[in-house]
Amino acid sequence: MRRGVLAAAAVSLCLLAAGCDSGGPGASAGGGSGARTEAAPGDKAKSAAALTRMLVAPADLPEYTVEEEFRKADPERKAETDKAACEPLVRAQANMPVGKVGGTAAVAVLGKAKQAAADASEDEKLDALRQSAGRTGTTVFLDSYAGKGAEEAFATLRSAVTSCTGGYTAFGGSKSVRVEQVLPVTQDPAGDESLACRLVLGMRDGQKINMQFVFVRKGDVLATFEVLSVLGDAPLPPRAVVDAQSRKLG
Repeated sequence: MRRGVLAAAAVSLCLLAAGCDSGGPGASAGGGSGARTEAAPGDKAKSAAALTRMLVAPADLPEYTVEEEFRKADPERKAETDKAACEPLVRAQANMPVGKVGGTAAVAVLGKAKQAAADASEDEKLDALRQSAGRTGTTVFLDSYAGKGAEEAFATLRSAVTSCTGGYTAFGGSKSVRVEQVLPVTQDPAGDESLACRLVLGMRDGQKINMQFVFVRKGDVLATFEVLSVLGDAPLPPRAVVDAQSRKLG
């Protein structure tokens, strides 16, 4: 269930797996997400192994459960939208990179499950199970860039949040998803620069899906924090998670 919560965005958006067109700017990445492209040979960007060592670990977040990110390598893909300025956000939705990266790594961070007491009633055990299934999960991605690539990627994200407040449509093959609003969100400073936003998605059955993002750039690394909710508003990624990861970026 908890992995399903974190993966639901990919399923709902139809922008991952077979629904997306191939042959676009993305190429299969080594040591992490296949959705994230490799930098050209000779570029000095951190490797996937180096980024993995920089990821938050259980010792950094004792109040949370930290798990290896569940995504596997995927074919090359491209992001399509009716508004070119919004492409960076479409790529964030689909867990694809903004720009060309040299390495990538990811983890899932979840609130610890509530444990029912040994002598708990059946109702109390069921309540603990429901709360465990509904825990908020934050997916954390780290991408490294050569040269000023991280600064440029962050700038395109900032521009997209400003330009796409009225929404856009994202396409995955023959399917589409309407992002009705992009809402800037106040974010406490982190890293060299940081940015937060909420995406409100309208599904065909009238349901609203909310995605909250925090982007933090530190040097040549761009960290993306994502929280999804299929039941009302999604909370911002926990400040403790953002702070702990930002500190490990150096």
